Order: sequence, then C-alpha cells, then structure tokens
Amino acid sequence: MLRLGLSFFLVCSLIQAKGKPSFRAEPATENGVPVSPKVFYEKNPSALTAEIGVVILVGSSDDPVDKVGLSNIVGEMVLRGTKKKSRQKFQSELERMGGSLSAVVSHDMIQFSGGVIKENYKKFLVLLEETLLHPAFSEKDFQELKREVLNDIAHVKNSNNRLGGLAARREIFKGTSLERPVIGSKSTVEKITLADVQRRYNNIFDRPKIVFAAAAPFPESEMNMEFSRIWRQFPDGNKPLKRQINLQIPDKPTLIVIDKPKTSTGSLFFAQAGISIQDPDRYTLSTGNFSFGGEPLVSRLFRIIRGELGWTYAIGSSYSSLGGLSNQKGIFSISSTPSVEFTSKTIFKTLEMWKSYQEDGLSGDELDLAKDSLINSYPFEFETAEKRVAKKLSSFIYDVPILSSEEFSQKIGDISNKKLKAALREKQKSNSWLIALVADKEVVAKDLEEFQKDIPKEQRLTISKVYTPEELIN
Repeated sequence: MLRLGLSFFLVCSLIQAKGKPSFRAEPATENGVPVSPKVFYEKNPSALTAEIGVVILVGSSDDPVDKVGLSNIVGEMVLRGTKKKSRQKFQSELERMGGSLSAVVSHDMIQFSGGVIKENYKKFLVLLEETLLHPAFSEKDFQELKREVLNDIAHVKNSNNRLGGLAARREIFKGTSLERPVIGSKSTVEKITLADVQRRYNNIFDRPKIVFAAAAPFPESEMNMEFSRIWRQFPDGNKPLKRQINLQIPDKPTLIVIDKPKTSTGSLFFAQAGISIQDPDRYTLSTGNFSFGGEPLVSRLFRIIRGELGWTYAIGSSYSSLGGLSNQKGIFSISSTPSVEFTSKTIFKTLEMWKSYQEDGLSGDELDLAKDSLINSYPFEFETAEKRVAKKLSSFIYDVPILSSEEFSQKIGDISNKKLKAALREKQKSNSWLIALVADKEVVAKDLEEFQKDIPKEQRLTISKVYTPEELIN
C-alpha cells in the first residue's frame, strides 16, 4: 500500500540533495493563484490495486502550545464518519469495496493514505471525497477519540524507551509546540474541544495546502481529472507557512533522570542538535553515522558496547529522532538500554566513543562498508511505483531533488574521512549533550558517585533535573 508517511520520508532523507528536481512542475496559475492541484503519479499497468494519498501541508508544529495534539485529532476525526454516513456505515462501505484508509500526522503534515482494488477505485474516490469535504465531527465520536488518545498517552509511561525521548523534547524544544509529541500530552489533549477541531479543519483544509499522490494502473490524465474534481471543491486559502523552531541545547553534558524505582534495565537517550533535509553535509554525516551507530550489528557502537562489553541489549544513533529529515532542524540521538549496573559505564563509554569519532572519523574499512552498503542498496528504493511516487512527493514538499543511481553513487563515493571530520566539526558538538536516563534516581546517584570518585567534584556528571513518568505525559 502507498504509505506516504514517515517510513517513506525516512528513506528519502538520505538520498536527496539541495536544489530543484528536474521533473518538478508547478500547477497552472492565474494571477499567482493555482487553478489545478499538485499531483504526483506513477502509472503501474500490472497493479491490481490503486494506492492513493492526500497530504495536508500543516502538522503538529503549528498546533497551539497548550493544545498540542489538535492536528492529530483532526486527522483522526476526518475519518470517523461523514455528514451522511455514520462511522460504522463509512467503515462498512470501505471494507465492502476492498479498501482501506488511514491518517498519519507528523510535525509538518497530515497524511491520508489508502488503497482499493482497481475495479472499485472510483467508488473509493467518491468516499474519500465525502470524508475529506464533509466529515461528521460528531460530539460522540470526538469524546470517544479523546478517551482513546488519552489512554494511549497514559500507556507511554510504561515504555522506558519513549520516556527518555519525551524528556529530551521537553528540554530541547521548551515553550514550543515541539516540546510534546504529535499525539500531545494529557493536559494539552484535555483542553481540545470539538469547536477547536472544526476551526482547525476550516483553517487548513484548503487548496494551497493540499497535495495528491497515487500509484495505479490508470492513465495519468484520468487520475488528474479525478483529483482536480475533488480539489476544486475545497475553499481558497493561504500557502502553508514554513516555520523553524530553535533548539535549546546545553553546552556541556547535562543529565536528566526519569525516576522509575526498582528499574532493572534503564533507557539512555543522548540528544544534541541535528540537521535539516537541506543541509549540504547530510550525505556525509549520514554515511558516517551508518558505521558509527546507525546500522545494527555492524556499527561501532553496537560492536563495542553491545558486542564486546555486553553492557546493553541495544544501542544505535540516528539523525531522524523526530521522524524523517525535514525542513525543521532535528535531533541527533544515541539511544541504548543498559542494565542498571552498567549505566554509568555506558554513559561515559558513549561520550568517549563520540569524542573519538568526532576527532578521528571512521577507519578505512568502516567508511568503505558504509559507502558500499548505501550505494548498493539505493536502487531498491525505486523498485515499486509506490516508492517512486513517495519520493516525488517528498522531493516537492522539501524542495530537494531525487538523484539518479549514478549521481548518488558519485555523491557517496566522493565522501572521504577528511570531509567527514570537517562536517562533524562544523555541525556537531563534542560536549553539547542532553542525556535523558530512565532509571531509579537513587541508584543512579550512587552509581555515578562511585564511578567518578577519582574525578574532581566540579568535573563530575551529576543529575541536573528529575522527572517522573507522570510529569512527562501530562
């Protein structure tokens, strides 16, 4: 199924470069106003299904700070029945035609993705049109959805791997909508009213903010006609604003503990400023990260801290902690799950390995492995019509082109360890780490004191702040 969501953008984030794609064509305009929709299409004559996506170019980063989660609820409510069909009738009709439809919300868009057997694609489009243009927004469905969302949020406090990331967001994006995840928190979701949902829908579901994408066995002109018919029924509006939220990063390692008494296996989340999708060094940094911590089993972090030392069950690093790379500058993170007795050792070994990586880069074998792996796997990112159209869509949204295999091979092949070290010096910091640790605060304090007993007190890493899981979901 064509999923024009995070999974595709994660793939696309490594394979694009700054500039305008050669295939890109703006829709026709009159006096600067679009008279036709933006459509990205791949014809697949042998396909038995039609895969269809509709993207609204506004996401949770535009939610009010005290009502983060509003965009997520809007996306879900749009699919909970129409003014003519109850939620149950809508779903029954969708299933009867062999179709599916879902919404995924990120910090910069709401994505509706679905598919249907090719014989029923026009019926599917009629149903899609009805739900996008005439959602029911019933009070009963809204209250049910709020309960579901609040239950999902409450469950997060049981997930150590997610709590560290929540704490890091609270500090790095303090006072902004990115302080909380897309789904929101208990306090922000509880404040959202049905009137808020209706207003938000009215403000963002308009022509300049809507993009269509599809992979299907039909002529492109036929699909364009269908999408244009739907698009023309939306009201005029303004182009989406591009926002940049600044990151607040400490200038030295700063430890935050999420206190969970009697925790046997902790969760570590190191965070510092990352990059945007337009960053000219992202090929170099992503290639280096492949061998430093990005690729399980073969990366340096995994081989040493997991394999040789056995201190943690899992460990890895990523430039995509907020999802795929986008216009918003993201977070570079290193995450691991050490046993309690190895927590301090893992913290300081990770910092030591980062310093070595930043100063010395990769060995020849590590760099060759990363380059060969990325170059040889690149063609598989174009193997289906769904992947190709998703790349076109991402390329348009983020104003970056798609490279041919030859261009990509040259781009990656030109990366040297000298370039990698220069990029690391320019874009990353040696000591600017926010470290979020989910563990028993008393155990952590004693372990840190014992581990650093030979270090002068003024140079020791100490706990700077303590959160409870309940505080992070509230």
